Amino acid sequence: MRSDLTSQHLALQRNILRELGHKLDPGARVLDFGCGAGDMVEEYCARGFDAFGCDIQVGHESERVRAIDEKTRSLPFADATFDFVFSDQVMEHVQDQAQAFAEIKRVMKPGAISLHIFPSRLKPTESHIFVPLGGLIQSRWWLRLWALLGIRNSFQRDMSFREVAESNFKYLRERTNYLSKSAIVAAVSQSFNNLIFAEKHMIKHTYGAARHIFPLVKAAPFIAPVYSMFYCRVIFFEKPGTA
Repeated sequence: MRSDLTSQHLALQRNILRELGHKLDPGARVLDFGCGAGDMVEEYCARGFDAFGCDIQVGHESERVRAIDEKTRSLPFADATFDFVFSDQVMEHVQDQAQAFAEIKRVMKPGAISLHIFPSRLKPTESHIFVPLGGLIQSRWWLRLWALLGIRNSFQRDMSFREVAESNFKYLRERTNYLSKSAIVAAVSQSFNNLIFAEKHMIKHTYGAARHIFPLVKAAPFIAPVYSMFYCRVIFFEKPGTA
């Protein structure tokens, strides 16, 4: 279902691309990697783009929203299909990111671009289970401590602290993969040699509170890497060739 939030996400992506020297025009073929219910696919289509999405689990598969093969993790699209591939809050769930980037490269046209936004390993509060430093510290004792102190997500309200801790332990081990910056570089570099970390552009154009620190980023550029380390990664790369 389209909303103000999906509209804001689309505007943010286009603004970041514009800062990087890439104008994304209606008519471009777009892929949402890890699309969930397909809200962003709908939003891009409504703005005149030829948009598609894919995910491991999709509620209703269609021509535009397709399931990724769970065994091979191959994307359900032909080689050289898309002008722009993006993901938002997805890469922290991908167990083999190098393989994912290789598949993304395969479905990109020569000259195509790709943008990915996802939480960092050192984010003060893990985005899904709300445990402080949950992306970094995934030991049972740490998870039990915060569960005992009452930390819960919306699915855990009626669970005991032991149940919450065990649920979080399993979730972090099986459904997240927080990489360090050097590991991200290594994973991307197997397929692309032009990786850019673009957090400063997200800070400038975000619809959240971070935009208020952009004047500081201009005055002290080191703030953007700090933001990247402790809050959010924004990575960009393009496939060599002529569009």
